[in-house]
Amino acid sequence: MFVPAHLKAAFEAKIVERVARIRVGNPEDENTNFGPLVSFAHMESVLGYIAKGKEEGARVLCGGDRLTDGEFAKGAFVAPTVFTDCTDDMTIVREEIFGPVMAILSYETEEEVIRRANDTDFGLAAGIVTKDLNRAHRVIHQLEAGICWINAWGESDAKMPVGGYKQSGVGRENGISSLNNFTRIKSVQVELGDYVSVF
Repeated sequence: MFVPAHLKAAFEAKIVERVARIRVGNPEDENTNFGPLVSFAHMESVLGYIAKGKEEGARVLCGGDRLTDGEFAKGAFVAPTVFTDCTDDMTIVREEIFGPVMAILSYETEEEVIRRANDTDFGLAAGIVTKDLNRAHRVIHQLEAGICWINAWGESDAKMPVGGYKQSGVGRENGISSLNNFTRIKSVQVELGDYVSVF
């Protein structure tokens, strides 16, 4: 998560407030909006990334551990975790975690953030939050990611093709273009008049 440097402190305070509103629990409970990870192996992978983030010097704003109290003891629950003071070379910034981990980085200029955001082997998703839609379109079209949102995150219409760039995947799911993976295209041109040789 790249945040303008002058907004970083305010953003950190807001994100901690939002994370505190997450209701972790049994996914069958209608009050839950955040359940366990899919397996204990997945949990161990995510916890490994969290440990790496701490080891490499990122500062934990909230979370950072497995949840083990009460009903959480038997499940693969990881506390929603937010790191800040991250740098571009940190593992939690450079790799896809697929877990409840956010890494906050700050930037000064638009050109800088585009360059840094694209300096990765991955390109699954990108999002921009701004009131300036001209800027949003200018930036989003320069980001090397397959799924992009402006002033939204994670919402995809069933007709919207989704898939990554670089090492984040090949092909697309959803939408008409996803059918290309299951078809062979044949081109046929028919001349209705007499055959005319090019020579």
